Amino acid sequence: MAAHIATLAGDKHTRSADGYVKLPNPHLAGLRQDGLFHIKVPLDDHETLKEFSNVKFVCIGGTPGRVRLLAEKLSTELNLGKEKDTGDGPEHHFDFSFSTERYSGYKVGPVFCVNHGMGLPSVAILLHEVFKLLQAAGCSGVTLIRVGTCGGLGVEPGTVVVSSGSLTAGLKEVYVTSALGQPVELPVAVDQDLVKEISACASSAEGDDFKVKVGKTYCAEDFYQGQGRLDGSFCDYSKEDQLRFFNKLQSLGVCNIEMESAAVLAMAHKVGVKAAVVCVVLVDRLKCDLPLLTVEEMKRIENYPLQLIIRHIKKQLSKNS
Repeated sequence: MAAHIATLAGDKHTRSADGYVKLPNPHLAGLRQDGLFHIKVPLDDHETLKEFSNVKFVCIGGTPGRVRLLAEKLSTELNLGKEKDTGDGPEHHFDFSFSTERYSGYKVGPVFCVNHGMGLPSVAILLHEVFKLLQAAGCSGVTLIRVGTCGGLGVEPGTVVVSSGSLTAGLKEVYVTSALGQPVELPVAVDQDLVKEISACASSAEGDDFKVKVGKTYCAEDFYQGQGRLDGSFCDYSKEDQLRFFNKLQSLGVCNIEMESAAVLAMAHKVGVKAAVVCVVLVDRLKCDLPLLTVEEMKRIENYPLQLIIRHIKKQLSKNS
């Protein structure tokens, strides 16, 4: 049964010829009640769905603060205006926003920014609901972009990595999940044209003080042992084992490590949505396990991937206007 499920999951995706999001779940049409349990956007409210119908980009990041900052920057960059000053500073205009115990989201024109939490399970839950929202709203030509932070392998802090692939435990380019108690492998697939378009948005003319690198990403299932750290509550391997692991990853073309890319790239491929992962390096893992940056340095370099994808979004929107 496991092999059967894996084959079904791995061999098909549903990018429709007309570009509309059409999900490969035959049960959705027959549900008496359906909802988005975690993000609480109503699927039965036609006005809300109409508001989302023009979404062309979904930008996801780990924390609510990061996606709100991105939404605020987009509000300014896309010339969508701001609300009047409330006395505490200008209040940014959002077409729609929500905040639950786990996720927060902000719609700015054709861009929906929402945080995904930490790790594969959290981002997978969010994506199921975001994809359902996109289908219900009748969205087409959507691009999904994860923006975040990562550790580098021989890559200096402040470098922005655009993922050309994602490996998981076992060093295969698959996202491993489960269905009916059996393991399921969804293949990671990356639109390399999208990778080139985003990486090309780096510009010395804009005064960038960061580099952009394209390479594969290792997607770990946790922050400590999964990423080969030595400082977890337990550790059954040596420093030499850690370095051998990192060297193996490098030999496979891996240049950074994080915890969500495989789910993003595999799930988007499964439902026929283009996706990319863009992360800034906080620490070179060949030198140490944790960042040595000051708070000010951290805040500065966390803006680098935001700058890059905002440029990409503006460029694509101007192309289609």
